[in-house]
Amino acid sequence: MLKLADKAATYITNLNGESESFEVESNGIIAVVTYKAEIGEDAGDYWTAPSCWIKSETATVEGVYNKNGENDTEAAEWLKKMLN
Repeated sequence: MLKLADKAATYITNLNGESESFEVESNGIIAVVTYKAEIGEDAGDYWTAPSCWIKSETATVEGVYNKNGENDTEAAEWLKKMLN
């Protein structure tokens, strides 16, 4: 499960604030995750350059499925806590 959480966190980091749903797999366990981010923007002015940042972000774990395709709700809750 830690490897699954690590893969999901790395994927989210690489999204750079773009909202997306995705799947990650580790040792035959598949997690379906929905990541949503709200971007804040500052147009800048004469002295400062434009900038943007992630105002808020959440990861929702739709399910964690074992090799038999069964959803493990306890694992999904754990993964959601790890990602948020």
